[in-house]
Amino acid sequence: MLRFRTRLMLPAAFVGFAICLCVTLPGIALLRAQDSGLEAFRKLHAELRERMEADLQDAVKFLDAKIAENPDSEDHHVLRHSLASRFSDQQDYQEATEQFRKLLDYYLEHADQSKNLFGAWMTIQSLKDVADQSGDDEALRLAVEDSLKAFSDAPAESNFDLLLPLSQLMVLKAQMMVEAGEATAAKELVEMQVKRLRDITESDHANEVSMTTYVGILRELTGDERGNDPWRDGYIEQLDEAVGMALENYPESIALQNDFADVQLMMISTWKQEDPAATQDRIEKVSKRLARFAIKNRSVQAALRRIELHRERMAAAKPVASLVGKPSPDWEVDAWVNVIELDQEALKGKVVLLDFWAMWCGPCIATFPHLREWREEFADRGFEIVGVTQYYNFRWDEEAKRASRATEDVTPEEERQTLTRFLEHHDLEHPVLVTPEGSEMPGDFGVRGIPHVVLIDRQGVVQLVKTGAGQATADAIHAKISELLGDDEEKGQEQDK
Repeated sequence: MLRFRTRLMLPAAFVGFAICLCVTLPGIALLRAQDSGLEAFRKLHAELRERMEADLQDAVKFLDAKIAENPDSEDHHVLRHSLASRFSDQQDYQEATEQFRKLLDYYLEHADQSKNLFGAWMTIQSLKDVADQSGDDEALRLAVEDSLKAFSDAPAESNFDLLLPLSQLMVLKAQMMVEAGEATAAKELVEMQVKRLRDITESDHANEVSMTTYVGILRELTGDERGNDPWRDGYIEQLDEAVGMALENYPESIALQNDFADVQLMMISTWKQEDPAATQDRIEKVSKRLARFAIKNRSVQAALRRIELHRERMAAAKPVASLVGKPSPDWEVDAWVNVIELDQEALKGKVVLLDFWAMWCGPCIATFPHLREWREEFADRGFEIVGVTQYYNFRWDEEAKRASRATEDVTPEEERQTLTRFLEHHDLEHPVLVTPEGSEMPGDFGVRGIPHVVLIDRQGVVQLVKTGAGQATADAIHAKISELLGDDEEKGQEQDK
């Protein structure tokens, strides 16, 4: 089942449009297209809400009748959102999907009005949430296809505000195609859309909105969603270049300042960590560049603090060369997840792979299939994987099936529960240790970026250290595991016979 997360910064015009459409009512924010008759709208919603409390099916009939009386009133149609949400809360996903689809159909029937593209996209977001909960995304697939057909003539080339929802629809379609086994066609679709956005940003008509959309779509394509696997690595450098160019062109844009800071933090902490010198150089350059924006931008301030923490960790980390061939440093354990209790001594005589990772780390998530495969292949021959992570103040979102950073403090117990749900969601069964606050264990094992693997032989001696994701790295780790478990020796003995 596809998990699609929208994290794009909306252009100002889109935000303004959305604000104009939203009327906050108890329990739900409703899209609304008209400012006239607001009081009548509120009364209608209040009556619908009372009927929903008494009998949902009666509420459906009531709203259908009201829409039949005034079929062109968006005020009436958007109330289907309330109905659909209530059905979803009651896990009646079929009825929820039907109500959202009827709302979408209204927007598609009025596709000649460009503003309805935003309503269609927001409704598809709701359909996506239902699909994630129900496990059935067929209605979502059809909704995306129908929306792209209906709005194919939307004047995005002259109205850049329309670039964002159209591009989001394209990305969602491509991600779903990957899930359906159509990776090649999906990649072609993505390449076409990215080229289109890049050409626009390089034209004389480019503006901040088009640049924000271009950067945002590249961020979406390099996110940790499984649907991004065929192209994620290929767009990392393009994203890096795009945010730099965007900030050069629009240095006062808060949205682009935030994009630049976020991308640089990701480049420093998760991508390209196999070259510590280059990472250190990047830290020096971007820190100076971000410092002037941080004076007024709190998001940039936060990113700078995290970059500085990473700089400190890198400075404290032991060189990899000093680890290989030496006894493994001691572990520091605050708590265990996926196992009641375990210690370093209990694993003596086994080949152990320490995997330093985090829930927010896309490249770490990309290595999960390898971890599952290696444990299945080698577990009965004296091999074990031990994950190593720390507290990041993350909380599990059961509806979205994902972990995210919380705005309020999360207790260690709550975060361990989040880790448990996260591991279950990704079918990871190996033990995971959580280090104490301020632990020196990452530095002792030379961690300068994640994912970071340390392979320890049966005698407790470090034999391999690898940082980063990618097939070449995975192949090197797999070969070393086989060697340490005696595969090469056994093959040699068979050949001698």
